Amino acid sequence: MDDKMLEKRLELLDRSYKKLPAQTDAHAIISAIRKEQSPSRKKRSRPLIHWPYAASFIGVLLIGTVLALQLTLDSGSQGEPGQSGTQSPPAGYNNETSKELDEEIEDAKALYELRKKQAMARLGMNESTFSGTPLNKEAREQLLYIETIPKRKYPLEQKLEWVNNGKEWMEESLRTPDMMIGTLKDGITMKEAEVWTEDFLEKQSGLLPLYEEKLQQYKEWWKPHIEGGEINMKSLNALQHYPAEFRTMLDGITLNAVKLTYNKRGDRLETSIDIEYVNMISRNALPEVYVSYMHIKQSPVLKAGEFTTGWKEAGDRLMLLEDMLKDLPEDSGFRDEMIHTYELLYQHYVNGGVNQKIFHEDGRLKPEVRDAYEYVAENYSSYKTAESIMKILEELQKSNDVKPERWIQHTPAIISSEVEKMYENH
Repeated sequence: MDDKMLEKRLELLDRSYKKLPAQTDAHAIISAIRKEQSPSRKKRSRPLIHWPYAASFIGVLLIGTVLALQLTLDSGSQGEPGQSGTQSPPAGYNNETSKELDEEIEDAKALYELRKKQAMARLGMNESTFSGTPLNKEAREQLLYIETIPKRKYPLEQKLEWVNNGKEWMEESLRTPDMMIGTLKDGITMKEAEVWTEDFLEKQSGLLPLYEEKLQQYKEWWKPHIEGGEINMKSLNALQHYPAEFRTMLDGITLNAVKLTYNKRGDRLETSIDIEYVNMISRNALPEVYVSYMHIKQSPVLKAGEFTTGWKEAGDRLMLLEDMLKDLPEDSGFRDEMIHTYELLYQHYVNGGVNQKIFHEDGRLKPEVRDAYEYVAENYSSYKTAESIMKILEELQKSNDVKPERWIQHTPAIISSEVEKMYENH
């Protein structure tokens, strides 16, 4: 990325942030909301009820009242036989505990509304569009769960703990991609990086289709910026007399690392993760192996049994996968997936597919395939994959590039660097 483009993106980022509401402490805002809703309300300490000794002489008609009041007695009050100390409500709660739980649930509702509005502003989405995002759906599910907690027959402390846990999950659900990028710092562990990458990809996968759908509605505004079959982002992001919703959405797209490309065949804008932007804003804090994982996930070179690129580019991808399999921790949750991806790609590379054969009908190797094999052998000589390709070239040389009678190619086994070191030490 040249200096002018970097300066432009940073300028756009700065402008976007200035348009966003300040991120104030949630508890302070919620407290303000509650005070505004009840201006005359004053905080009161909860009185402890000391049941007098004379209560034992009260008649049968007051027994129900006595039992209800006993639930709020302090540790010095008389309880059930064989019990001492504060009693946990076995099946529900009295007026005081109900009030405390209700207040916590109201706080959760206020927190949801606050974080929802902040997320909408950051994403540049209106409420109608945002309601369809997985972020909002997950947060709503958490809020609904919180609202059912009073119906559960558990002690008050357990219910309050569930409410607090629900709040945390709700806030996590409403974290936008740009907020996640802001958490990337130098020194992040491999485990933390993997969790971050998985969560980031999941959030983006739910947002990108919605952006594409909304962009299509504003086609008349972005279509003039298509030049030479590509979208001119500098021109598109320049200050224009756009409809407010479109302008806000463009800011959200830039802020949340969304890349736009023009699909000429479909005459539409397509979205993907702007990995370069993520690296720029985070100062390359994400370990390279997870950057590669995101790149592989959103840009596969093998689809429906055919290469989406040329043979040389497919060879580059094989080498990238080998690097990943060496760098991924042995216990990585991505490892099995990447092994499977590598094996599929390698077998297609050396055997071809139904619609993408490596040999002509007469059995002779296709020139573009030989060029690709030689390219790999020359540029990646230290790789195990390249060693295997070199052996294939030797085999083909013996047969004058004609397919041998027995053409069986085994996939190289790529182990992680940590396992390789362990073998070396022994």
